[in-house]
Amino acid sequence: MTAAGKDPRRSVLSLLLQGRENGGYANLAVQGEEMTALPPRERAFATALFYGVTERRLTLEYYTGVLTARSPDALSAHTAILVQMGLYQLLYMGGIPPHAAVYETVALAENPGEAALVNAALRRALREAAALGPPPRTRDLCRHLSIAYSIPRPTVKYFLGRLGEKECEAFLAACNRKPPLSLRVNTLRIGRREFLERLTAAGYEAHPDPLSAYGIELVGPAAPAELPGYPEGLFFVQDTASQLEGAVLAPLPGEKILDLCACPGGKSFGAAIEMRDDGRVEARDLHASKLPLIRTGAERLGLTAVHTKESDATQSDPADTGAFDRVICDVPCSGLGVLAKKPDLRYRGFSGQEELIAVQRRILENAARAVRPGGVLVYSTCTLTQEENEEAVAFFLSSRPDFSAEDFSVGGLTSSGGMLTLWPHIHHTDGFFLAKLRRI
Repeated sequence: MTAAGKDPRRSVLSLLLQGRENGGYANLAVQGEEMTALPPRERAFATALFYGVTERRLTLEYYTGVLTARSPDALSAHTAILVQMGLYQLLYMGGIPPHAAVYETVALAENPGEAALVNAALRRALREAAALGPPPRTRDLCRHLSIAYSIPRPTVKYFLGRLGEKECEAFLAACNRKPPLSLRVNTLRIGRREFLERLTAAGYEAHPDPLSAYGIELVGPAAPAELPGYPEGLFFVQDTASQLEGAVLAPLPGEKILDLCACPGGKSFGAAIEMRDDGRVEARDLHASKLPLIRTGAERLGLTAVHTKESDATQSDPADTGAFDRVICDVPCSGLGVLAKKPDLRYRGFSGQEELIAVQRRILENAARAVRPGGVLVYSTCTLTQEENEEAVAFFLSSRPDFSAEDFSVGGLTSSGGMLTLWPHIHHTDGFFLAKLRRI
């Protein structure tokens, strides 16, 4: 219990119970009142614990069964989550005294029986921590990898089939590593070297992004709004893969750009900077409530070329026909390339993929209508399924002979057939797919 009377572990327990019962997105949960009411230090601890238990759910469920000698169905959700919270603190969170992790977690039990079970499980974990591990890989490789990396079996099976055992395991391991914070420098206001010097002088460990000419990677925890240069609009947060999409788009000053599904706005900002803020970038999104994020971001960065509009990308607008020089088509997807940043997505897996693919195809077709003859369309996703990526492009090109795939080189990487896939374990970026299509 903190001095302010707020209990961070109780807040985490409440959110995890809500998530297991109702679903929802983890990033929205940590932005709710349950977390924001906590003092900063306790909120940081609670956020790490919440995301950690979410990410390691399958592993922790397996350990819970081993330590309690009970099947998952034999425990209430409240009891199971308490054990998992305690296990995560003991096994994965450094700096927390084991006795404190056990005592504070057991204190959340609803009755003496539950308290005794949770206490026994956690104390056994302390004694047998070195012996805890996933089931043998020789007996069932898919189950072993699923529990070892807390990725559902269907997803593991898919990537085993696509990548093979060694590379699949490297990919799964990358999904559980905390990625660095990637910044895109606003080169209209400062050069990358100069901004890097400012970060270093302020005590941050940072280095140039090896793939992006205007990117910086920050090592260790950092709040973007507290970094030097944030109020002056010297940078914005953007993963390397998305920065490379801007380089593939390659907008020119004076051009008219359309960014469909634009929120939170990074690709629109990058395009405006590439154009030296000369031209028009129309940033559209289905959710009007998200558009202020783009407007305030553009204002902070000093970008006047960015204009927002509420729009459903699955619906065509005759006024768009041939009206744009270049179009960014970053479609909603299964998100299997960003599991390290959004751990809850791993449990959604391939759910609703057929409907999702239908939506992606409608958006891509509408994006194509907006491209002028000779113009460029860049299609992208933050997933790694062939059905949403290569097959989507092949299907589109089969029905649109007025478009052709165009090869490109970016960040020292070269596309094949106008398409490029970035992998977390190879390129150290989000898992990302890019395709460059030109209207003939």
